[in-house]
Amino acid sequence: MSKLLLTVLLTMLLVFPSAAQDDGSPSIAILRFGSLPSLDITDGAILDLLESYGFISAEENRILEGRVNHQGENINVIWGEAGFDYPTISIMVEDALDQGADVLVILGTPVTLLAVNSTLDMEDPPAVLFTAVHNPYLAGIADSSCIKPAHVTGSEIETSYEYVLDALIKQNPALSVVGTIFDTSAASGVYGVDRIADLAGEMGISVEVAGVAALSDLRAAADGLVQKGADAIVLPIDNLTTQGLPIIVIVANENGVPVFHPSMGAIYYGATIGAGYSGFYDNGVRVGLTLAAYLNGDIDIASTGIYVAASEGLGINLDSANLQGVEVSDDLMREADVVMEGGTPTRVSARVMQVIRQRGVVIPQQQRQEADMEFLASLQCTPEMIAEQQAEMDAAD
Repeated sequence: MSKLLLTVLLTMLLVFPSAAQDDGSPSIAILRFGSLPSLDITDGAILDLLESYGFISAEENRILEGRVNHQGENINVIWGEAGFDYPTISIMVEDALDQGADVLVILGTPVTLLAVNSTLDMEDPPAVLFTAVHNPYLAGIADSSCIKPAHVTGSEIETSYEYVLDALIKQNPALSVVGTIFDTSAASGVYGVDRIADLAGEMGISVEVAGVAALSDLRAAADGLVQKGADAIVLPIDNLTTQGLPIIVIVANENGVPVFHPSMGAIYYGATIGAGYSGFYDNGVRVGLTLAAYLNGDIDIASTGIYVAASEGLGINLDSANLQGVEVSDDLMREADVVMEGGTPTRVSARVMQVIRQRGVVIPQQQRQEADMEFLASLQCTPEMIAEQQAEMDAAD
C-alpha cells in the first residue's frame, strides 16, 4: 500500500507540475532509490557545499534538510525518492524532467542508469551528476571515466572485497565454507559475487552462491546457504540485498551465522561486521562541488571525468553477534571504527567522529576554493586520455 500511495503522489505531481521552476533560477533535482542513513549524510554534504558556494543560505540549508521542495533566491531544489521500488524510479525521473530540472543529482545506481537512458536522446538534456554508484561501467552508465555521455559525470565508489574477506579471516581463521547472495539483475551484485568467489577460493574457502530476483526470495536463499553448511554469509554490494539485509540477518540470527558486508554502514541494518566504504559525507562534497562548479560555468561536464572514491572503515554490531552466539575477535574489536550495542553506537573512532562533525560546518568558499579547483582540474579529460582509454577498451574487446 505504501508503494501504491507513493506512485499515486508522484503521478499527481506529473498531472499538476510545480510552478516553482518558472522564476528563471536553475532547478536542481536530488533523486535517490530509497532512504538510507548513509544517503542522508550524502544529502547533507551536498547542502553544505551549496551553502559554502552561496547558492543557499544557512536558513535554506535547515529547510532543505527536511527534504522538502524549495524555491530559493538562487536555485530551486526538487527532492525525489522511489521507496526502493523500481517502477517508481521512472515516474520520479519523469516528474523531475517535467518540472524543468536543469541538473539531476542522483544517488545510487538504479536511478542513475534510468536517468541517463531517459536523457540520452534529448536535444538539450539536463546535466546528470551521480554519486553512491558502484561499477558504473558494468552497469552501462559509462564506458570509462572519460568516455561517457557528454552530459553525465559523477563518482564511483570503490568496493574493496579484499578488505571484507580480510575481516572474515581475522574473525575465523579456520573458516571453510561461506555463503553469498546476489541480485541476478544487478551488475554490481554479479561483479561482487564473482570477486567474493575468486578471493575466497585463493584462501581455500568454499563458496555457496544463491541468486535472487526479489525481496521475497531472500529468506529461502539464506536458509539454503545455511543448509549447505555456510559458516558465514558475505554479501556483495547491490540494492536488493542491501534493502533486504534485515531479512537475511533474521535467518543468520536463528542459525548462529555471522553476516559480513562490504560497507561499514551495514551494521545499522544488522550486519555483524561491516568492512568497507565509509566516505558518505565525502560523496556529497564531491558531487556538490561538481554541481556548484557547473552552475558557475567553471567546468564542462563533457570533459569532466568520473572520480573514484575510496574509503575503508570497520563496523561491528555486537547485538547481532550476541544473538548469533558469535564472539567477535580481539583483532576486529581493536580495529573497529564503530561498535554498536544496545541499538546505538557505543564506541566511535576519532576518524569517524571527525566525519560526523562535518555536517553543518560550512567552510567559506574563499577558504576551500583553491583545493576545490585543484580537485576539479584533476578530473579534466584530455584528448590523450580519451584515446588511451579507447585503446584499452579496444584491446579488452
